[in-house]
Amino acid sequence: MFSFFVFLETISWHVYGKSTYCENSCLQVLQKALEVWDLQVIASDSPVAEHAQIDPDLENAFICHLHDHWFCIRKVNGEWYNFDSLYAAPQHLSKFYLAAYLDSLKNSGWSIFLVRGNFPKEFPIASSEASNGYGQWLSPEDAERITKSCNNTQSPQRISSTQQEDQDLNAAIAASLM
Repeated sequence: MFSFFVFLETISWHVYGKSTYCENSCLQVLQKALEVWDLQVIASDSPVAEHAQIDPDLENAFICHLHDHWFCIRKVNGEWYNFDSLYAAPQHLSKFYLAAYLDSLKNSGWSIFLVRGNFPKEFPIASSEASNGYGQWLSPEDAERITKSCNNTQSPQRISSTQQEDQDLNAAIAASLM
């Protein structure tokens, strides 16, 4: 049995470079889930992704992964947004900053994946059906206002990453029970 795991680790290292087996299995699940919407996940260092390395604005979405954290960067109505759940609201990214941000993530050890396929071209910014604030699109102005508001109200005390993870987990559990 031990030799089987060594084999898997060797395959993972040779096929995916710095990737771990966990990342690879999670990535396979993600790939299967996105196939339902006719979307493909492609490693950014793949030869197929060469154009994205030169001009990432030609793409529609990226998935970023480091350790146990995944998030996406997505083009919505022609504008780029960082949908990292660690932020209070989506963060707008300029086209210039998109390339610089992706490069900085790669240089910090993040795995970057392109998502290609048939994406919707337009998204409704306002929805009268969503009354509780969940599952609705924010306007760029609303996202910026929420981010600024959260930045202004945060206490100056520093909390440990474990405390932050506990707070994030409790918030996620509370939101799922609504």
